[in-house]
Amino acid sequence: MLDGDALISDGKGLPHVSEVLDVLTRFEPPARASLVVSLVADYEMPTTPVTPQKINRIFDKYVARLDELGLKQFFEPVGLRVTLSTHAGVFKPDARLFKKAIQRLRLRTGLDECLFVGNNAEQVKACRALGMSALFFDSGDWAEAPLLIARVVSPASNFNLRLALQLPLATTYDVQLIRIKEAQSRNIIHGLGKKLFPVPLKTETIEVPFTVQVDISLDKQGKIRDVKTDEPTAEAIAESADYVETLDANKQISHGEANVKGTATHELLVDEKGRKVLTRKRFI
Repeated sequence: MLDGDALISDGKGLPHVSEVLDVLTRFEPPARASLVVSLVADYEMPTTPVTPQKINRIFDKYVARLDELGLKQFFEPVGLRVTLSTHAGVFKPDARLFKKAIQRLRLRTGLDECLFVGNNAEQVKACRALGMSALFFDSGDWAEAPLLIARVVSPASNFNLRLALQLPLATTYDVQLIRIKEAQSRNIIHGLGKKLFPVPLKTETIEVPFTVQVDISLDKQGKIRDVKTDEPTAEAIAESADYVETLDANKQISHGEANVKGTATHELLVDEKGRKVLTRKRFI
């Protein structure tokens, strides 16, 4: 259960919330268990006398807000996976709200099998007192949230761990994680990834992805403490430069056109950081 009030601030979704929700919806469940991502939130209460029509109008208003923020798609069907204080008649962290969420999900489970993720320390503490698992996540950027969630719901899943690591590695460390090794300690992770390095050409310098070894260390909470990668040798850089020059001479590099056409197998585009990056678009 994700606290809807922790996903949104000042009427906007927090940084990387959409990407995080996409990752969570792709998590594989633990053995012999189900894994459902749902949202609970405090919202408007209907005036008395309370009627289903009043509740539905308030709910539709909240769902429209989710839709405007691009978050609704991650909680479909919203009639099952979104529960408001409006439905339960109480606010978080009253147990009746969480039980109402379980009821709407049509699951036969108890609070002791639920994980609540929020940014209110008192609510997280209260959820734990109810027997729920609970994560306090108060960062303004949700990129590392899947990493902490995976540690709780599926600590043995390398699949979920890889998914959870990909977003923070890409956004903070500029590393595209390819895979992680099966053998690892709880706080030290070794893997393989792609990272951009500058390659000087005759007329300019561009960024080219190289395969690198990735060493990730986590702190006691499970957050990323440090990321180290190796670097290509001077010889590898020189070979890459020759390869790119050959591609360009044979018209196999598209320089920013909308579509790769003709013989072009690679594309050279400027990324959001202003770097000219070479990417492969297709194979011959």
